[in-house]
Amino acid sequence: MSKKYTIRDIAKQAGVSVATVSYVINDRDDKRISEETKKKVRQIINLLDYKPNSSAKSLATNKTYTAALYFAKEDSLCKRSEQLLVAEALAATLTRHGYHLLLQGGQELQQIDYADAILCYDTTTDFFCEVGDKNLIPLIAIDILVDAPLQIFFQICTDYQKQKEQADAHFGKDNYTYCCLLPNNMEVKSLISDTFSSVCFIDGGQVPVAGNIAYSQESLRFFIPSDALYIPCDMQSKTEQVFTCMELAMDRVPGCTHNCFV
Repeated sequence: MSKKYTIRDIAKQAGVSVATVSYVINDRDDKRISEETKKKVRQIINLLDYKPNSSAKSLATNKTYTAALYFAKEDSLCKRSEQLLVAEALAATLTRHGYHLLLQGGQELQQIDYADAILCYDTTTDFFCEVGDKNLIPLIAIDILVDAPLQIFFQICTDYQKQKEQADAHFGKDNYTYCCLLPNNMEVKSLISDTFSSVCFIDGGQVPVAGNIAYSQESLRFFIPSDALYIPCDMQSKTEQVFTCMELAMDRVPGCTHNCFV
């Protein structure tokens, strides 16, 4: 069985500190490390076929490289399907950036000390605020609108105005019904109602409307008539925006726009 090398083995063979190896692994440009040293460390990493892990990264950055995601508890299979689609998209984006995503039970509110940030998707304002009250790490709202003086957080919400423009161009101005799953966040529900002249909120699997229909949630595709207008949400752009906001919040970057519509 081949030996499993550690970051300390790399440091010993390179003749540098463990911290220096961690800085090289994480491409830290705020540390003065010569190009010769960087090259030597990388050569040894390659020679030993060392695979950096989260512990090595955490040593250099004081981060866990983990984000926690809270969902609301749902009985509707449609809403649970949409939650899964969002979780998969978030996990894929975070993985590309070297992060892990942990799902949290909607009824298990607790202080989280094993993540760099907390993400909440489509929860009530009260639930979101309670999560914020229990934690001292950045809190990111996804499809939640909150007007509350919490710790640094960002709100990333679907751009319904842009969706309306696409539906108007297809059907004619306001000549259709916009269908979507019933949001848990009442502020988002009000935003949707104020944006479209006719809205059908779906709390199950049936669509009780006929005529021209526009929708954007993929989980509704099996229940919406085939001639309806599907306006897909750009989940990659949305989840990339979530990650960008995570970084800004973790670094406490001032002067940022905290409300983002994608």
